Amino acid sequence: MNLERFTLIVESYGADSHRWPVDERAEALEFSLTSPDALSLLDQAAALDHDLTLFELPDSARSVRRVEMAIFSALKPGRLERLLKWVLPDFDDLAHTLWRPTLVACLPLLLGVVIGLTLTNNTDELSLDEELGLLAFTDIVREEWNNE
Repeated sequence: MNLERFTLIVESYGADSHRWPVDERAEALEFSLTSPDALSLLDQAAALDHDLTLFELPDSARSVRRVEMAIFSALKPGRLERLLKWVLPDFDDLAHTLWRPTLVACLPLLLGVVIGLTLTNNTDELSLDEELGLLAFTDIVREEWNNE
């Protein structure tokens, strides 16, 4: 028996040696008498066991119902899991469910087409001042290029 194994036994089963595994109980008891580290570990475990025996859970229908609801909500699949289950094809019925991932793959393309069609570049509808400004800028740039 070594301190690591003794620590594992005490942390798993507590300070009461009657709860320890039968095949290792004698070795663990002998080790606890010879090792000061084991004795301090047993004292800490005994204090923890004592504190745990003093702790009582409230026995009310409301707390039981809350625990049941927590268990039920943990077992219920979330929205993301349900969406992934719907999107991914069923390989047993591939002919009827293959359209789902194809649709999801095409959605960004369709979204890009819609955005591109709604954001048209209307250069034909420039005001007179904007057109004159563009023409003036073009002439200045041409003159600078010609001078070089």
